[in-house]
Amino acid sequence: MMRRVSAMVVAVASLFSAGVTLAAPAQAYTCTPDNACLYSDSDFTGYVRDDYSSRTNWGNIYYSGTPSIPLYAGDNFLFNVSSIDNWDADTRVSVYYNSAHWGPCFKIAAYGYVSNMAYITLSNGKSANDVMNSHLFGDNCSGTVYNF
Repeated sequence: MMRRVSAMVVAVASLFSAGVTLAAPAQAYTCTPDNACLYSDSDFTGYVRDDYSSRTNWGNIYYSGTPSIPLYAGDNFLFNVSSIDNWDADTRVSVYYNSAHWGPCFKIAAYGYVSNMAYITLSNGKSANDVMNSHLFGDNCSGTVYNF
């Protein structure tokens, strides 16, 4: 047992002495009023994008501080959006499966949130978690309004 622990300590020390660092995703972020915050993990954790604008293609938009991690990188990619917090007190956010605000969708209530998109089933039968690709501030989507 002691030999395994020692080997692990040596391995970790080797990584750090070689200049390898592991970045932790953002945690406990407070969203800007009138914006929507999009998170890579459920329960408003992981990487975050604090966004004031509607976006037609999450594949072209990156989480804050991450020049190479888009909000959408293909269905079921680990860092795709998994929770959304809408801090706009008078506008719903419509969230779409496809880019260009098209396809199956759902809405987040004004000043509402979805803490785990895995609990939402889209009209195409898929879970909304890790598959959505665009959002639009407004009540444009015909889908269900959520606030949980």
